[in-house]
Amino acid sequence: MKHNFRLRSLLVAVLLVSNLLVWGLSGLALYNSRQQYESRAEALTQNIAKAVDQSLSNSIEKIDLALHAVADELERQLAEGGIQSAAMNNFMERQALRLPEVEAFRASDADGLVILGRGVNKADAVSWADRAYFIQLRAQDAKRVLITKPVMGRISRVPIIGFQLRYNFPDGRFAGVVSAPVTLNHFSQLLAQFSVGEHGTIVLRDADLGLIARIPALSDKPAGQVGNSVISPELRAAISSGQVAGTFYTPAAGDGLERMVSFSRLSRAPMFFAVGAAKEDYLAGWYDELHKTLALTTGYLLLSIILGAIILRLQREAERGAVALAEREMRLKTIIDNEPECIKVVDAEGRLVEMNSAGLKMIEADSMAQVALQRVTDLIVPEYRTAYIDMHRRVLGGNTATMEFEVRGLKGGRRWLETHAAPMNDNGQIMQLAITRDISERKKAEAELAQHRRNLEQLVEERSAALMATEAWATHIVQSSADGLFGVDADGRITFINPAACAMLGYSAEAVIGQLAHPLFHHSRPDGTPYLPAECPSFTALRDARTIRVDDEVYWHADGHAIPVMYAIHPLSVNGRSSGAVISFVDMSALQAAARAREQALQEAENLARMRSEFLANMSHEIRTPLNGVLGFAEIGLKHYQNAPKAQESFRKIVSSGKRLLGVINDILDFSKIEAGKLTIEQTEVSIWEVVDHVLELVRDRAQAKHLDLRISLSPDLPTTCLGDPLRLGQVLLNVLSNAIKFTERGHVALSVALQDERLVFRVSDTGVGMDEAQMQHLFTPFHQADASASRRFGGTGLGLAICRQLLQLMAGEISLSSQAGQGTTVEFHVPYCPAPIMPPVSAVLPGMAWSADKPLAGLSFLVAEDEVINQEILYENLVEDGARVVVVDNGRAAVERIARDGRAAYDLVLMDIQMPEMDGYEATRRILEMAPDLPIIAQTAHAFNEERERCFAAGMVGHVAKPFDSNELIHLVRQHVPARSGKPIPLADAS
Repeated sequence: MKHNFRLRSLLVAVLLVSNLLVWGLSGLALYNSRQQYESRAEALTQNIAKAVDQSLSNSIEKIDLALHAVADELERQLAEGGIQSAAMNNFMERQALRLPEVEAFRASDADGLVILGRGVNKADAVSWADRAYFIQLRAQDAKRVLITKPVMGRISRVPIIGFQLRYNFPDGRFAGVVSAPVTLNHFSQLLAQFSVGEHGTIVLRDADLGLIARIPALSDKPAGQVGNSVISPELRAAISSGQVAGTFYTPAAGDGLERMVSFSRLSRAPMFFAVGAAKEDYLAGWYDELHKTLALTTGYLLLSIILGAIILRLQREAERGAVALAEREMRLKTIIDNEPECIKVVDAEGRLVEMNSAGLKMIEADSMAQVALQRVTDLIVPEYRTAYIDMHRRVLGGNTATMEFEVRGLKGGRRWLETHAAPMNDNGQIMQLAITRDISERKKAEAELAQHRRNLEQLVEERSAALMATEAWATHIVQSSADGLFGVDADGRITFINPAACAMLGYSAEAVIGQLAHPLFHHSRPDGTPYLPAECPSFTALRDARTIRVDDEVYWHADGHAIPVMYAIHPLSVNGRSSGAVISFVDMSALQAAARAREQALQEAENLARMRSEFLANMSHEIRTPLNGVLGFAEIGLKHYQNAPKAQESFRKIVSSGKRLLGVINDILDFSKIEAGKLTIEQTEVSIWEVVDHVLELVRDRAQAKHLDLRISLSPDLPTTCLGDPLRLGQVLLNVLSNAIKFTERGHVALSVALQDERLVFRVSDTGVGMDEAQMQHLFTPFHQADASASRRFGGTGLGLAICRQLLQLMAGEISLSSQAGQGTTVEFHVPYCPAPIMPPVSAVLPGMAWSADKPLAGLSFLVAEDEVINQEILYENLVEDGARVVVVDNGRAAVERIARDGRAAYDLVLMDIQMPEMDGYEATRRILEMAPDLPIIAQTAHAFNEERERCFAAGMVGHVAKPFDSNELIHLVRQHVPARSGKPIPLADAS
């Protein structure tokens, strides 16, 4: 303790002495620094005083010389007979220009009247006769410049200091005074050239110490007024003592500031000036040093105090820690010695260094000395020594380890030990610290327990196998069931659910297990009203522990829709109390949907049967009506064949009826193609005007027959061509216009065509019978007409508008209709407008063509293969009528043989029927092309489907015409593929 007291006393002494030394050295440095600052301030004021003295003296000397020069010039002119005013004024003005500090040079006569100089007006009669300097100069004989105190100039009207000199007549008499006034502002500007600091001052005073000029000015204080003679006592004492120059310190200058002042009397004028440097200016740097030094020394003092306190506190804490450590070591030694488990320390060589009494007892040692530095492995039975050495090595490497091993004591006793070892650093040496317990009893119990466990495991394995087989069978039944199954506990929470139930309800098993079943999917009745749990049959079954079956209920799917179900609740009970239930349910949606589907199918079948009956009756009417015309007028024509006009009229009506019959068949075929997805839309150049004109030509006779006004409106901006299918576009327009004419008895039918928003818009309106809403709902339904009586009254298949809508959909168009019963109907359809590429104009007749309009096929030879005699005659008559030479055969084999016999040059073209006996048209075509690859073959068939056309082209045919064929269409195809015999090509189109 005495040592610690001496150490603390020494620390306090060192800190105290160091602080006294720092403060003493800092004070000395500050004193020396202030002396230096004051010396520099004294030198500064003296230097500025010398500079001011020199500047003022130089200015006064130049004014003195100029005054003498002006006086000499005046005396010279007086000697020569008189003063020349103009010349003298110019002379004085030149002198004033050389001395900017002089306000002006002026001169008076002997009576004091100012007669010469800038600003002098003799009429003003300005006189200096009363001025003290005038009286003084007039009285003295010497020519010496007299400097006055500040006065107000009588001509300049500003405060001035006057520099005056007398001039004489040639005889020496007083002739007048020459004056050079200098404004006080000049002296202020001259003093302002010198800087003595922000609060410094330079003062110029006259011989009586009256203020002439001061920098900085104090115009708002008495000390700053011109003529004020209030000065510091130190300056007054110095001047009164007769000092010409000096330096002193005054604590209270005229403006109240402390200053270092240097003063001097001007050598060339009766003036004093003083230069004062303010203490706060010249000691500003020293004050900064003072503050910094005080801050540093104070900081050092505080740091010393804090450091000393910290060191003393640490020392006291170290003393307390040493005492506590000694106490803990003693207590730890006592604890270790009384610890019932072995605690030992083993060095890096594996030797015992320390061991408590419990450990010595385990190895049957009487004292630590008996086993000190003995290898631990000597006490371990041989089979565990290698494992212990490995563990010891891991511990020395920084790891902890646990190990069980058997030891043999010094007296031969064996026991099992469990050790927990960790590395310990003892003064840089790594050792093993281990806690070891005797586990001999535990090992014995474990051996007995292991035997019991093996027996139990065998028994459990046998029972588990039987239980797993039973559970697997039950699980398989539940999981494989197509019915929904789920279990609930006594509170209604789901305990299991099978995949069928999850699939029906839309939940996963994980999402529902543990949830209350009723609020999850049985929360509402079929009408959506809430279903209280107390009213639910499932709740009743759980409460009463009885089975309940429900045939007509709903469960609610996860997405919110109702599922009609039939379910049964099977309660489970333990010791007579309900512990839950198993619910099975069946989704009745399929059964109910099947029942609804059967009803709907039955109704649709009835509707379809009725519609088909109506359609067949209508088709019978539509087919029989034109067929009756064909047969009837054929008989009439046969009877009156000698009456040419009547026979011609009969033939015309036969043709009309035949075309009507063909239209019915074409409608049915088109509808079949559309329904089968076989109808394709072409994309070729379409002349819009030609399509419209062609349709109008077809309907114009019917409109005129009913005396209807057919109005046409084509928009001015309607393009002439576009890309599309001219046949289908014309078919839709023809159908709509034909309907309008058909259902209009009087009035008009109007067609307008325009381009709107990149669409071709066709609008057909009429003043016909019109329709109501109910009739318009089924207007686009196949086999259906707005009025069942319409088919009898107006005719028609009921397919026209259905075909039109489907054709427009294929062309990416739409059709709409508006109508009122008795007010007429407006049908509008549109298709996208695709501009056609600009192509160079092609003449209808290729260059060099020449053909006869009456005989378009003149000079050509045809081989016709046709098995029907009627068709043979029709083809023969038409081709011969058009100028061709025709050979007819009745099957494909005969056609092949004819080509083989006559040769390729005998025929220009083959017209080939497809279905013929002995050899069909496809096989005949292949064989003919093998003999004459360049011989064009055109198919003529009653099949009007695209598949038939494609098959013909695949067989090698170059064209296809459908029966009954159009002669113009046939001529067009021939001209495309066959050149004329004369060597001239056949035209591509019929111009008639």
